[in-house]
Amino acid sequence: MTYFPQDIFQIILAYAGITGMTTEQIKMFNRVGVKTLLQLYNQSFQQSLVLKSRMPALERRKIILKLIYSRFNRYNTFTNIYNLYFQEYDPEYDTSDIVLNTSYRVSFSTNTFPIMGVISKINKKSVHIKLFAYTYEINENLYRHSFRVFDFNNFLKTKVIKLANVDSMRVINYFNRNDFSHEYVSKVFIPEHEYHLINYIV
Repeated sequence: MTYFPQDIFQIILAYAGITGMTTEQIKMFNRVGVKTLLQLYNQSFQQSLVLKSRMPALERRKIILKLIYSRFNRYNTFTNIYNLYFQEYDPEYDTSDIVLNTSYRVSFSTNTFPIMGVISKINKKSVHIKLFAYTYEINENLYRHSFRVFDFNNFLKTKVIKLANVDSMRVINYFNRNDFSHEYVSKVFIPEHEYHLINYIV
């Protein structure tokens, strides 16, 4: 194995744009999701790269990382991307007030439907939640709108949620369960694999 003198090695790092970055910071890119990587690339380099969604996530990740690494030719490039990620894309939700084995409604910072269930475990970066079972009720007389109806007595499989994606967690108790029992959901956004949960009301 060939080793470079420290002064030459620092020049190499500076050219690559990673001077002053720790190993943990450099490994950050292995933890960033594909969508976030794409957004980081487009914002950092003023690009409008679009990749086909049907392409496997691993292949999309390889393409984006290759483009990012090929443009590490300025001293502050890596630092700017790193700061952008942690400032805007990696907010950590404060779980100090979360009570285990308690019902919560979890809302997300992304365009994802809120979920409801019992939080069974909390890690540094995620929470485990046992989802309440639910069905969809669609009334064709109400402009094809639907409601997601929750069953607070039955559970689906446990889901792991990244805290970086959480916007809020609200306790569900005996007094506000009725407020959450029927949640409006546009029919066009119901996943195809959940169509067996639909009940039509004409």
